[in-house]
Amino acid sequence: MDLRLENISKNFEEHGVLTDTDFECGEELVSLVGSSGCGKTTCLRIIAGFEKPDAGKIFLNGEDITNIPPNKRNIGLVFQNYALFPHLNVFENIAYGLRLKKFSKSDISEKVKNSIDLVNLGGYEKYPISELSGGMQQRVAIARAIVIEPKAMLLDEPLSNLDAKLRIKMRKELKELQRNFEIPTIYVTHDQEEALAISDKVAVMNKGKIEQFGDPYSIYSNPKTEFVAKFIGIINELPSSILNKLDIESGDKKYFVRPESIELGKGNFNGKLVDYEFLGSVVRYIIKCGDSLFTIQTNKPVDFKIGTEILFEFDKNSIISI
Repeated sequence: MDLRLENISKNFEEHGVLTDTDFECGEELVSLVGSSGCGKTTCLRIIAGFEKPDAGKIFLNGEDITNIPPNKRNIGLVFQNYALFPHLNVFENIAYGLRLKKFSKSDISEKVKNSIDLVNLGGYEKYPISELSGGMQQRVAIARAIVIEPKAMLLDEPLSNLDAKLRIKMRKELKELQRNFEIPTIYVTHDQEEALAISDKVAVMNKGKIEQFGDPYSIYSNPKTEFVAKFIGIINELPSSILNKLDIESGDKKYFVRPESIELGKGNFNGKLVDYEFLGSVVRYIIKCGDSLFTIQTNKPVDFKIGTEILFEFDKNSIISI
């Protein structure tokens, strides 16, 4: 199974929202990530059939679905606000799409039961939606999407209303479900960490274009543009004063280094500790060196006080040039 976009463009009131957007999603999870207004949700709506592209085509399993109505595409949808029916219980919410498709009563019971089991909602079939937590409502939305046995899944910021711990738990469950179903899954998020954690591939979008498409490790460790470097994770830009000491000629390029590629406590550079953040498994230190601030991350906390002069060094093999 595969979902393919070819040169999709979309304008709203002469404003270009998507420009020549193309990528392919096989039996995997692809995240569309970018800042607000970059076109990721519009892209999702075009795949779903809620918006018509001004140019380009969409293929699902080799079939051109560009002009097929949304209800004929057999694509599962999960929205940010869940879009559940408050007057229906859990079972009836999940069964809704099957009833529209005129499935028999016995088929509906079997398919809904299977979906409920997949999302661990057994025993909640008769519960009103209003009595469920946010995480459980999200499970109902996912079950409703998968019960129709879709050819592809689209998820638009599905975890943004959940607390931090539940988000981590749910993204693991979503990934496991996707692996079990083996269908193309497009996941829209503004959260870079979430995109890296859940995805097989990531499409980084900026101003209606895909700036880079690849696996999470490549996106993080080898960004192709300055936007991707600065948008995905934390990164330090190296000024000319640092480059000169490292014997690097900048020319027309810019150079960057990730916080974990700077080592504290030794080296040929020194700076003043101006702040730090304890994050549990890691500590981030903010060091002022000349006119520049560097974020340095380590999993081995050191007992430095604010204002202390600290030595540090760069891992030259991890310096990124763009």
